[in-house]
Amino acid sequence: ELQSMEGAEPCPLDPFVVLPDSSKYVDQQTLKLQESPEDIPTGELPRNILLVVDRHLVQKIVPGTRVTTVGIFSIMQAK
Repeated sequence: ELQSMEGAEPCPLDPFVVLPDSSKYVDQQTLKLQESPEDIPTGELPRNILLVVDRHLVQKIVPGTRVTTVGIFSIMQAK
């Protein structure tokens, strides 16, 4: 049960404020990693997974490049 408090200011929608001069920004890129065509059984579609890279790995891969990756697997809820 919510009760209003007399004289109290309502909470703002977003109480957080970005301080650009005090912030650190990091380049980030999302890649779609797809299994190799020769590993796919005939008649099936290739499986894929999203891969997030940052800092010095951004803009290093072009479509069609074959890569081997090592990283941390995280499960995220789709929006």
